[in-house]
Amino acid sequence: MSIKPLCTAILTAVTAALLTASPLVVGEEVVLKAVTAWPRSNPGSQNFLRFVDKANKAGKGMFRIQYIGGPEVTKPREQPNAMRNGLFAMMYGPGPYYSGLFPEVDFIQFTTPAEARASGAFEMIRQSMKEKMAARFMGWFDSGLGLYLFTLNEPKRTASGGLDLTGLKLRSSPAYRDFIRALGGTAVVMSPGDIYTALQRGTVDGTGTGLQVLVDEKLEKFVKYRIEPPMSHTGIFMIMNQKVYDGLAKQARELLDKLSADWEVESRAFQEGKEAEHKVKLAAAGMKTVTLPEPEGKKFVALFREGVWGRMVKNKKIKIDLNELKRMLHYN
Repeated sequence: MSIKPLCTAILTAVTAALLTASPLVVGEEVVLKAVTAWPRSNPGSQNFLRFVDKANKAGKGMFRIQYIGGPEVTKPREQPNAMRNGLFAMMYGPGPYYSGLFPEVDFIQFTTPAEARASGAFEMIRQSMKEKMAARFMGWFDSGLGLYLFTLNEPKRTASGGLDLTGLKLRSSPAYRDFIRALGGTAVVMSPGDIYTALQRGTVDGTGTGLQVLVDEKLEKFVKYRIEPPMSHTGIFMIMNQKVYDGLAKQARELLDKLSADWEVESRAFQEGKEAEHKVKLAAAGMKTVTLPEPEGKKFVALFREGVWGRMVKNKKIKIDLNELKRMLHYN
């Protein structure tokens, strides 16, 4: 074999070795490669890296999480299968990104991380994820992030003070398209990257998104009203290749589980603080809040959840006992 083909073969082998999810053991320390659904500079990735720093300090000598990148490694919606196939050991990103593969992710709309762990719902979802994705559900992080509706102009209200979106076109994702329709609006499904241009051109009269996205993309230049309460909260998961997890020493597994559960609490509090900061800044910039009175606010959230539950009941891919899940979630 000539020098050039030999070098190419060596480079290919080294690259594959660097990316494989099979744990790299350095001494007794296992290196766990991880990716995020967003680029490193994204706030979501930065939040995950805060967890990585904390976990690596606690797990020194047992394991080390090595962040290898975001979408440039694997496209977000392809990451679950890439992790299963051994490209990396861990991934962090929105569970709804892979709802087609794992529609059980919708359980997040009816509970909080602490409630889900206490009720048994978390363990039910974890077992289902193991069976369907060969992955371990490690934690539901950054759950304090709300998903809001924003409009360019003050929206109409019903006689009882509820929200009336009749005549308005709002940017939507498939997750809340039916919800916008139920409120009388027209849902225009588009990716987050297209929101700015759509608002700028007047293609839509508002959007559904989170406060962090709104601030990062400077969408407050267009939307001037925020509807309270949020229609739901985010479901951002850290999951791990089950085989890799099972291959760790018992002490390492137990520590990772504890760190993940603790980070659910810490990251939720952190994000709730950031949400409050964003609201103050946006109010100072002129954004007004449309707060639905308590009865209507509860109906608003209930309407969103009704759509989600109906979607779960109709989805033939869901194999868990939904009646049992409903009992755990105290959802009536």
